[in-house]
Amino acid sequence: MFVRFLGQACTLIETNNFRIIVDPWIVGPCNVNTWYTLRREPATKKNIPTDVDAIYISHEHEDHFQAESLCQFDKKTQIYICNFPTNRFHNAIKELGFSNITVLDSWKPEKINEGLEITSIKNPDLMFEDSALLIKSKEGTVFCQTDCKMDFESLKKVNAAKPDIGFFMYSVANWYPDAYNYSKEKRDEIAIKRKDNKINGFVNYVNTIKPKFAIPYAGGPLFPHESQLKLNYPISVFGCPDEPKKAWDNSGNLGTEVVAMAADDEISIDGTHTKNNNPIFSSDKTDVVNEFSIQVQEDLNRRWKEEGEASQKLSNEIYDYFNKIISENPVARKHIDMKVQLIADGKNGGEYILDISKDKESGSFVTEGKTDDWNYWMKIPAHLVQKAVNNELLWETLFLSARWQGDRKPDQWNEHFINLLYDPDPTRISNIYKIYNRLH
Repeated sequence: MFVRFLGQACTLIETNNFRIIVDPWIVGPCNVNTWYTLRREPATKKNIPTDVDAIYISHEHEDHFQAESLCQFDKKTQIYICNFPTNRFHNAIKELGFSNITVLDSWKPEKINEGLEITSIKNPDLMFEDSALLIKSKEGTVFCQTDCKMDFESLKKVNAAKPDIGFFMYSVANWYPDAYNYSKEKRDEIAIKRKDNKINGFVNYVNTIKPKFAIPYAGGPLFPHESQLKLNYPISVFGCPDEPKKAWDNSGNLGTEVVAMAADDEISIDGTHTKNNNPIFSSDKTDVVNEFSIQVQEDLNRRWKEEGEASQKLSNEIYDYFNKIISENPVARKHIDMKVQLIADGKNGGEYILDISKDKESGSFVTEGKTDDWNYWMKIPAHLVQKAVNNELLWETLFLSARWQGDRKPDQWNEHFINLLYDPDPTRISNIYKIYNRLH
């Protein structure tokens, strides 16, 4: 039994003559042509092991579910996903042309053959869908956290499975603080604190599950576009795999060996680490990023140009979209309770005020113009706004790209606003708040 690490959260596990690949993002960028995996040179189609028996996809974020990589696989390939409360992820996979999709109930083992079973593990979050995977064979057990947050009960169950190898996330995958209008000092302060918290989380997860070998993964990406190179600076919210290893080695915890792996490295069930051509990235990766940027810049510029421009229909589409999702979800509005200044920047763009305050019951929730009375301020390329309001682009994918600017008054996270944009389906929203209100 061995595992090949292919970058970000992608792993190829081979055991009992069965090959399963998890979260295949290997080639090209994701998140609106911004993120790349940690490699010295961009991967090509030759790096994609398409001769697999099955694919497991943890959730819909593009650094786990990336169309450009997935489209290289046979559309008849067996796909496994977790059973989520909605069908949106299942439907997104079908839209890529895959039809052999098996939905796994959380913590219900799926027998693949006499010596192999896999178990999907759903996250406990009410608002966002994610999952982890446990692969158990006669040769050994592998745990892939992906970037799934887990409750203590699930961590204890994974511990009881006695995994030989565990892959654990160690880095933030978020737009905060980089997209916000902070001073450099405040931005650096927030970035350091968030990165330290996530690395401490890695140490705690590993210490609770206690695999024989733990690999830091699902970490920070590269941002090679020339306009985003600053996101790769050493003081960054995004970690590198040497940092969680150092944190573990300094923690005093025993019983697990943390192994830092680079893309295309392999590890066998006994911990033998076979290194390939890519470096183990450290926080000071400026030279490597600059060289990588030169290699991909022409292709990246082409991709950005092919995104196109916003059409003259954008204004009407903004009115229609936001009036619909705000009016249909009064229970969400009561929890959001804020005004948003949206600037669609660029050709055919404009400035709009979204009134999502709890006291606003009727009339248009969208007006054109400026206000000083905003709680959330967003400046987003107009063509990306148009893709989002036409459901061609997930808002969260857009936010993860960091190709926008934001500000907040007060400066605090409003999970209810993000939840509305995540999936504004009124049935989903209503069901969530029935549970949320009981818990709060």
